[in-house]
Amino acid sequence: MTDQHPTEFSIRYQIPPKDYFFNLEWDGDRLFLKEFSLESGIDQQKDIKPEIHDWNEFWSHVDEIRVWDWYDEYVVSCKDSCVEGDEWEVNLVYGDQNLEAHGANSYPPTLREFLKATEELTGIIIEFIQQD
Repeated sequence: MTDQHPTEFSIRYQIPPKDYFFNLEWDGDRLFLKEFSLESGIDQQKDIKPEIHDWNEFWSHVDEIRVWDWYDEYVVSCKDSCVEGDEWEVNLVYGDQNLEAHGANSYPPTLREFLKATEELTGIIIEFIQQD
C-alpha cells in the first residue's frame, strides 16, 4: 500500500486588504497551521494529524477535481477593473504527482473545491474571498 502522506504539502493564502493570512505545511508527520486575521480576530497556530482514511478521501478528491492539471500561474493585474484581492500558492508532491501553482486575483476553476477538501482534511475553515 502506498503511503498516504504527502512528500510535500503547502498552502498559502492571504487577503492583504483584510489582513488575513493562512499557511498550512506538512513537516513529515503532521500539518502545521498558522492563521491570522485582524478583521476576524483569528490568531492561531496548531498541529494537525489527519487520519489515514482522511488522507485517502483528500487524495481521491484531489484526483477527482483534477488539481494535478492546474496551470502554474493564475494572475490578473488589477488597475481600474477590480479591487486588489488575494494571493495564493499550492505546492503538492504525492507519489509521482507534483503541483506548484500560484495566483493573484485569479484561480483555477476547482480552487474552491480544493479548499473545501482541505477543510475536510483538517477541520479548519479557510476564509476565501472568491465570489460565486
